[in-house]
Formats: sequence, C-alpha cells, structure tokens
Amino acid sequence: MRFWLRNDEMALEEMVQRLNAVSKRTDEIMHHDISPLCAADIQDQLQKRFAYLSGGRGQDGSPVITFPDYPAFGDVPDKEFQNVMTYLTSIPSLQDAGIGFILVIDRRQDKWTSVKASILRIAVSVGNRARAPHPLLLGG
Repeated sequence: MRFWLRNDEMALEEMVQRLNAVSKRTDEIMHHDISPLCAADIQDQLQKRFAYLSGGRGQDGSPVITFPDYPAFGDVPDKEFQNVMTYLTSIPSLQDAGIGFILVIDRRQDKWTSVKASILRIAVSVGNRARAPHPLLLGG
C-alpha cells in the first residue's frame, strides 16, 4: 500500500477511511438482517400490487416476480418500492432465490422513455438477483 501512496500518513488516513466505510456498511447489513420485513408491516404497500410473486417458476426453479401494468409505477415512493422488493425477494427459499428471479414486466401501455425508467428502477432494486427479465412491450 505504501508504494502507491505518497507517505505513511496518507496510508494511515486511507486505511482509516476504508475501515470506517466497511464498518458503516456492515452496520447497515446487520441492521437489515435483524429487522426483516413482515407482510403485516407493509400490507398497504403490497395491496397496491405494482409487483407480486405469481407462484410461477422457470425450468430451473427460478421464482417469477411480475410487474403488471401499473399506471402510477413511477409515482411509487422509493422506500415503498424497496420494501416490497425486499419482501418479495425474501419469500422464496435461499436456494431458490440464489438461482435468481425471472422478471415479467408489463409495460405495453407505456411510452419507451417510461419503459426504460421502469426497467432501470427494477434493475437497481433487484440487482444481480435478476436472472431473466422479460419486458412485455407494445409491438409496432
């Protein structure tokens, strides 16, 4: 580490900054694990049905999360969206969730700019847990 930093003082400062960042992230992860979401806690958010587990599975057992046509999808607050996604991705067993999720995204009634924003929002939330996104778009 000393070779790429100008001096020992910079090396020490860099190490302290990195350790603080790791410590903060670890605390966030631990807090998340300690307080899992329950359906009763986010009942109103789940009842909006902007996303749900359909019960379907891919050939490899991947659970399917469906995002039906929901005109106010862009208006769903980020916290609500994240709560629902966290809850839905925590329902399948760790083994099934580890395979990844198949995402069915119905945006046939939206314009392309709205479709791109929806896909980006979902991708950021689901991240590498998405195995196969399947957007349903208006042909033409």
